[in-house]
Amino acid sequence: MRRSQRTALFIQATEPGAYPPLINAAHIMVDAGWRVTFLAAPIAGKSLSVTQAPGITVIDVPTRPSHVMSKQAYFDYCRKAIALARQLKPNVVYASDATGALPGLLAAKFSGARLVYHEHDSPSAESDLHPVVRWARRRATMAAEIVIFPNAERGRIAQERIGFDASKLQIVWNVPRLAELPDIPDKTDSPLLLYYHGNISPDLVPETLLEAIASFNGNVVLHLVGYEAPSAGGYISRILNKWNRGGATVIKYFGSVSRDDLLEYAAQCHIGVALMPKNSIDFNLQNLIGASNKAFDYMASGLALVVSDSPDWQKMYVDNGFGLACDPCSVESIVATISFYTTNANMINSFSKSGREKICKDWNYENAFSAIKL
Repeated sequence: MRRSQRTALFIQATEPGAYPPLINAAHIMVDAGWRVTFLAAPIAGKSLSVTQAPGITVIDVPTRPSHVMSKQAYFDYCRKAIALARQLKPNVVYASDATGALPGLLAAKFSGARLVYHEHDSPSAESDLHPVVRWARRRATMAAEIVIFPNAERGRIAQERIGFDASKLQIVWNVPRLAELPDIPDKTDSPLLLYYHGNISPDLVPETLLEAIASFNGNVVLHLVGYEAPSAGGYISRILNKWNRGGATVIKYFGSVSRDDLLEYAAQCHIGVALMPKNSIDFNLQNLIGASNKAFDYMASGLALVVSDSPDWQKMYVDNGFGLACDPCSVESIVATISFYTTNANMINSFSKSGREKICKDWNYENAFSAIKL
């Protein structure tokens, strides 16, 4: 017999603490009277996790040594998902990404729950997925009552390729919850503090940015929060050793920070940096508007923005009055943009105010998730 309180089982075959939209969805559901359980698959060396709170329970499977999931680990996760679903009898199984599709399908089937499928990162081509994962992704989108994507182009392409019912498709941007918004502290004007959080790699934290910051001789410093991309092992150590030499402080690295504290770190700074590569072959990096939480988080924390001068990023953030754009491949372009900020503190305040207001009034997860009728 299903319990009177509505329950949801979140399935993602990875560590959900690295996915703000999952954390935000869970909290919004709890606020609406749901009880949420995450089945997490932690990775060795990754400190991010979902904080257990009233209404939210996190159950871990054994930690795996890397982001790569072995066949045995995947089988064990699927088996645990089935057992947990039978025990909890959830109303909804909330499955995420292609690797979460099979355990999500099985959990929903064996418990009689409704299925929601939310894809955060998409394959460039169907052939990029293991045949079993590809089949499960297709079946999950067909079986799900709601299919969620964070970016309209990603959702459109997936719907056309797979052929699931277009009426199921919902676009939910990766914006912060209102409950996450930090207080904005008083800040000194110097040094000018730039801020970045998230996946750290040469693509997203290019050395052109660090060279540009170094040219200001200590008057500009980058606060760096996050974790190395799997393909960028050693990059953090390398840039710290290279750029913080001879007593200079170009970068302050704070490690990984939980979602509960992340925006507080951002709020200590002046400018948020989101220099997405303009010519990437990565399908997800090509379609980041809405899917990337960085600029939204920075705006929520009262930061002005520096974004890539790609047309979609300029239209979204520069034309709307939230910051400036530059060429991430050009040291000179980045220097010029930062220099403008160093001599126009009033513009930092203006962008900060307009960005924060936009988050409060419109670009927040409470608004974005309201279209998801569970």
